[in-house]
Amino acid sequence: MPYRKWSDDEKRLVVLELLKGGKSVSQISKERGVSDALIYRWRDQALKAIEGAFKGNGKKAESAFSGERDRLMRIIGEQACVIETLKKISEMH
Repeated sequence: MPYRKWSDDEKRLVVLELLKGGKSVSQISKERGVSDALIYRWRDQALKAIEGAFKGNGKKAESAFSGERDRLMRIIGEQACVIETLKKISEMH
């Protein structure tokens, strides 16, 4: 088969079609003009990406959440100080 540059969307569609299980690799390769080996390579890349998406992701998400939580807690603390100061000022008058 002649060399062709496949877009990420085209690769994704081929892999999704394969993972649905309705067609064999050889059927998809004939319909799409892609070699069987290339489809298997794309499938393997997609499965590795899926595996990587779930490895350690919780730590990154937790770290991002922790940073956001700390930022919001500082804002709340500052606002609480302002409120207390305003209460004291209003009690003086």
